[in-house]
Amino acid sequence: MANGNSFLLLLTKIPAILAVLWVIRKIAAPNIKDKITQAINSMKSLFIRLKFYLLRIIRISYNLKSREKFVWKELKKLQSKAKWHHGVFESEKYIETTFAISEDTSALYYYMIYDGFYHCRVKIHENYPVELTTQLFILASHFNNLLNSGVVVVNVDKRYIEYHLKTDILIPTLYTGEIQEIIVRHFNISKDIFWAFNELIYKNEEPALIIADLLRSKNEDNTQN
Repeated sequence: MANGNSFLLLLTKIPAILAVLWVIRKIAAPNIKDKITQAINSMKSLFIRLKFYLLRIIRISYNLKSREKFVWKELKKLQSKAKWHHGVFESEKYIETTFAISEDTSALYYYMIYDGFYHCRVKIHENYPVELTTQLFILASHFNNLLNSGVVVVNVDKRYIEYHLKTDILIPTLYTGEIQEIIVRHFNISKDIFWAFNELIYKNEEPALIIADLLRSKNEDNTQN
């Protein structure tokens, strides 16, 4: 606790130190002004790093309820700031956002906070043909073997396909930038999944060939970039 108090004391003194250096620079001789400017910039950089470090120390001490409350607040702030077309459902703790999943199709994306996780969900296809169920499971299995994050789910009872990505609530609590990064990652992957399942459902392509074409396309994109 003593070390923590010393750290807080140092942090509170940095703005005052910066102010003193700024005044000294104003009255200092020209030959030492550059050195004072460098010192001020170094102190500012140190202050920013210490500030974020302190915030993470504070946030890591949050209990589960506080973490969920914090991430929910940051998620709402992000959606408003980005001016995405969305609706907030406060009591259920989820946000419904409309994004274009392809050039001519929009989808509803759901961002939720529950059970200690930050969830991103989107239905890829609804009311799929029952006769394609086996093929759909094979394609979903291919994706799940390839994906580093999230899972493709085929819901037999309600006949829909969903891409669901969940992240331990501690990660966006400590690193708030992850809230948007996870949304972007989920969105980009969902577009590939949407394309793949459309190839199966509407063109009756084989799952293995669909995955092969997708991987080939990704490799070509990476080569060009």
